[in-house]
Amino acid sequence: MKERSYFFYDELDSTMMEHKRLQNSCKGLMCVRAGTQDDGKGRDDRLWLSPPGGLWFTFDLRYQEVVPSFSLFIGYCLHRELIRLFAPLEGDLSIKWTNDIMHKDKKLGGILCKSHPGRYTVGIGINTNNKIDPELGKFGAISLKEIMNCDISNEELCYSLISAVEAQEKVLSHSITYVTYCNEHLFGRNAMAQIDVGTTPFEAEILGIDLSGALIIKKSRGEIVNLHTGSILSLQALS
Repeated sequence: MKERSYFFYDELDSTMMEHKRLQNSCKGLMCVRAGTQDDGKGRDDRLWLSPPGGLWFTFDLRYQEVVPSFSLFIGYCLHRELIRLFAPLEGDLSIKWTNDIMHKDKKLGGILCKSHPGRYTVGIGINTNNKIDPELGKFGAISLKEIMNCDISNEELCYSLISAVEAQEKVLSHSITYVTYCNEHLFGRNAMAQIDVGTTPFEAEILGIDLSGALIIKKSRGEIVNLHTGSILSLQALS
C-alpha cells in the first residue's frame, strides 16, 4: 500500500471539501474519512446523505492521463474487493452506470470522481452500519450490516478499498479489462429502463458499456445510442 496520510473526523461538512482544504498543508497522498457529513455531495452536486455508522471517505490517486471511464474503474475495484471480503455478496452485487454499487435492486454505495492535473480525487460512500431510510432514493438502499447480519469495521474496509484501487492501477491503461468486468456485472443489462439525459425521460433497453465508459442503449425505434452523460431512473424488468 502506498504511503498515505489518514485523517478521521467525527463530523464534517464534506470529506471531499476537507480533502481539498488539507492540500495546502499536506502535499502527499491523503484519505479523509468522517463519521457523518453535513453537506456531502454526490453526482451533479446532489445531496449525499451520510448518516452515522456508514463509511464516508475521500482519497486521491496520482495518475497523469485523463481517463473518461475512471469512475467505472473505481466501481470495478470496489466490486471485486467487496465480493472478496464478503463472499455472500457474490452473484447479488452489480455496478450501476455510472457510479453506484447495487445489491440486487438496492443501492449499497456510491462513487464520485473528480479529475485534476496529474491526479484524481475519489469520494466513496458505502452503507455499512448506518440505518436505512426505506424511502431513500429511486431504487432504495441497503446496508452491509443488514446483508451480513454483523457489524462492519469502517476503518478496515476503508483501508482495504483504497489498497484494492492502488493494486489495480495498472489496468487503467487497459480499459478493456475493467469495462469488460463492468459489463459482466452491469446493473439492468438487457432490461428496459427509464433514462434521463436532462430533457424528457425516455424508455430504452440497456445493452452495455463501451470502452470510453458510455452507456449503450437501444431506443424504442431501434436506434442504438451511446450516452456519455445521464442517469437510469428506473428499470421495468431485470433479465
